[in-house]
Amino acid sequence: MDFNLLNRFLSNKCSISEKEEVESWLLNPENDSLITDWMKLIWNSEHTSDEKYISLETDVNRIRSIIQERISLDSLNENKDAKQSIVIPFYKKRIWVYAVAASLFIAILSSAYFFVVNRSSNTNLAKSEKKASLNKNDVAPPKNNNAVLTLANGQKILLDTSNSGVLAKEGNVNVVKNKAGEIIYKGATNIVSYNTLTLPKGSRPIHLYLADGSLVWLNATSSITFPTAFIGSERKVSITGEAYFEVAHNAAMPFYVTHDDMTVKVLGTHFNVNTYIEDGNIKVTLLEGIVNVSKGKNTARLKPGEQANIVDGSIGINNSIDIEEVMAWKNGQFYFNGTDLKTIMNQIENYYDVQVEFKDDVNYEFYAKMDRNINLSEFLQKLELTNLVHFKIEGSKITVMK
Repeated sequence: MDFNLLNRFLSNKCSISEKEEVESWLLNPENDSLITDWMKLIWNSEHTSDEKYISLETDVNRIRSIIQERISLDSLNENKDAKQSIVIPFYKKRIWVYAVAASLFIAILSSAYFFVVNRSSNTNLAKSEKKASLNKNDVAPPKNNNAVLTLANGQKILLDTSNSGVLAKEGNVNVVKNKAGEIIYKGATNIVSYNTLTLPKGSRPIHLYLADGSLVWLNATSSITFPTAFIGSERKVSITGEAYFEVAHNAAMPFYVTHDDMTVKVLGTHFNVNTYIEDGNIKVTLLEGIVNVSKGKNTARLKPGEQANIVDGSIGINNSIDIEEVMAWKNGQFYFNGTDLKTIMNQIENYYDVQVEFKDDVNYEFYAKMDRNINLSEFLQKLELTNLVHFKIEGSKITVMK
């Protein structure tokens, strides 16, 4: 990586493609030593005799405190009358440079990465990290998917405790669990019966191959009801919660996804549907192909990279979404790109199967990216690095405080 490019990144003078290149490089653990060299160059070139700009050899906790104070102050100054975002404005160049250098230093001392990033034009990237101090009240990430498959006759199959192989027969269709834990429907029949796959709280996502070869990923606290075989002129399934679809192309038999009176119509495409009640609206995000979204009498057509937001009977189109954020749950990540804390804690409730209580209103937006395979205390401690929110774990209850 060219240090000149890194310095342009610091000064917010990169093109969009250059920013993406630098961010990718910064987040690669293999580049730690080079990042250290770059950080030291920045620090040495910008260092002053002022006592508050302490050297890299001083206590890490003190460095982190300075960063937290500056982030808090800048956020409050920039957002007195609006929702506050955890960002570091680049126009205060000297303060921002020290924060970046010290934050990178903290990240290098740690075992993993946590970063705060705003992708808008007037902010840039900082990193910080802290090793989690686990306690007896900690909550581990789910190890299993805890999925339940309900057959047409009402029989329930607990998938985690079932061996691989044929789980059941639905007419001439075999319900198979392969060694990877995937559920596959094989066979053909003229008799349609319906199965339901349910994923409770505290579950890892699971994926399912429908009889037509379409692939469905199901998130925690979600369910999908589907036919064991597709016959006639259409393919139709219904969902609750959140699911991602890669639909097998069949122009003669359109594919429909329904939730109450909302319908997504496709011929063959990749898209995500989020119907979680706590989010307040339904979100349909298109990755590939074309879909029509309808709610009552209203209809909208999506192009790749667009998201339909359905509130009450209206459908709005957002064409500036972050696909990586939408698909983070499927890709084994937590990813927040200007996400409010209540939305974040909703995800925590579903994934870790805990109850969240807000003692204080924390009116900030968070920018973070973390692996999902971490204990809850580690996740919460990463957010606490901002010094704008604190948490208490008591069994399965999480209290949110300022």
